[in-house]
Amino acid sequence: MADEMKIERYRHETVELTVGELLEALSGLPAEAPIRIDVPLAPRSVEMKDSIDSGGSHFVVSGVILDDAGYRDKAVLQADFSSDWYVRPVEADAEE
Repeated sequence: MADEMKIERYRHETVELTVGELLEALSGLPAEAPIRIDVPLAPRSVEMKDSIDSGGSHFVVSGVILDDAGYRDKAVLQADFSSDWYVRPVEADAEE
């Protein structure tokens, strides 16, 4: 008999930049500067161990990185899953 994976529901909260915050962050870049998007595979967390199976994915812009190593005169928008309830596997040692 296969072990059934136990899951837990948890609330994921994220920062959502406003249009004004995004425009301010990008204001120093030239108009022709490329923009890259860093899209996570799972909601970002301090531990970065969350996982998700949400069906559809809705992302929000949660940060901007300018002039990062290797991206001079480029902006990298950091995306995250929107604030919502998600599920993740329960670690075996967390159950005990």
